[in-house]
Amino acid sequence: MGGELRLPRAPGVIRLFWARHQRAADILVTLIYAIPEAISRILAYLDGTMPPAFNTLALALAAVAGFALYKRRSAPIAAFVISLSVTALFIWNSDSMGGIALAIALYTVAVHHSVRASWIGLGATALTLTLAGLVTAPMVMNPADPDVASTIVVGLFAVLIGINIGNRKRYIGALVDRAGQLARERDQQAQLAAASERSRIAREMHDIVAHSLSVMIRLADGAEAMVEKDPEASLAAIRNVGSTGRASLAEMRRLLGVLRDEENELAERTPQPTLDELPQLVESYRAAGLPVTLSVSGVPPVGQGAQVTIYRSVQEALTNALRYARQPSRVDVVLACSRGAVTVTVTDDGGPGEAPASEGTGRGLIGMAERAALFGGTVTSGRLPGGGWRVQMTMPETGEEP
Repeated sequence: MGGELRLPRAPGVIRLFWARHQRAADILVTLIYAIPEAISRILAYLDGTMPPAFNTLALALAAVAGFALYKRRSAPIAAFVISLSVTALFIWNSDSMGGIALAIALYTVAVHHSVRASWIGLGATALTLTLAGLVTAPMVMNPADPDVASTIVVGLFAVLIGINIGNRKRYIGALVDRAGQLARERDQQAQLAAASERSRIAREMHDIVAHSLSVMIRLADGAEAMVEKDPEASLAAIRNVGSTGRASLAEMRRLLGVLRDEENELAERTPQPTLDELPQLVESYRAAGLPVTLSVSGVPPVGQGAQVTIYRSVQEALTNALRYARQPSRVDVVLACSRGAVTVTVTDDGGPGEAPASEGTGRGLIGMAERAALFGGTVTSGRLPGGGWRVQMTMPETGEEP
């Protein structure tokens, strides 16, 4: 798809490898600290420069610090606290690798937690190591040993590098999240548009099929009943069946053409019905035996959408009257247009009685209500007290498309 969102490939083979193998990177970082620390403790044990008990304790604490570095991504603060504690305990020992562990921990806090936490961690490092250096100064052979200052400086560089990389990481993460959100919104909008178009086409097809079949069935029944008594009238009814079928077939081809070949600019596009065709619509029902009268007052709306809505509403109401009204003697279609509103009323005087043989699904009235709702209108329908049925649609006259 042309609109598909694609992320660029991570630059560099090495960076891409470590990004895909984070656990291997964690193990490598842990080994960078643990191996030299273990070698230092083993040499100190062999040389006898440190009592065995202290050497064993130092080795155990180094193992704890190594494990903390391995888990630093999921618990950066805990890794920092452990690394700082181990470094402070052995600040007097220049052979200790605690400074490296502390620098890695500070870097991790800046990258995986927050900038503020990394600066707080650096301040805590400077304070803790300074106090630890003062306390352990008598144990140091050279009181001017620069281990404390060098460890703090290394920690500062680690924080600065971590802030730079962490901000870049968070910025890219925000861009990726935003891109994902835009992609989801785009897909949702496409789904909503597709659902709206399917609903519109379903309403159009319902109107076409219901109107055409109802009229054609009534004409065919009338032609069969008059074939012997009035052959000319029967032949005229058969011609009406053919013309109604051809007109409906053309509308169906238009709708199916939209579904089948949306990109074909040469596909036939029949215009949507307008109010100028309303008399012809009424005449088709009158030919089918429905005694319809049409009354129009005021200036009809000029908007294409409003005209289609009125036309389809009249078509649906007359189809219902043709199918369900029991021997009506009069069906009135009244279109009243004013500055404030447009009202369409279709009333029949079909007498009360048992329900017709075929029951409707109610989709036609639902479609009318949906069409009217696009213009802020409403549809009401119901049986009249003296018999018959009335359908009324009211919508504001804005003169604009929805």
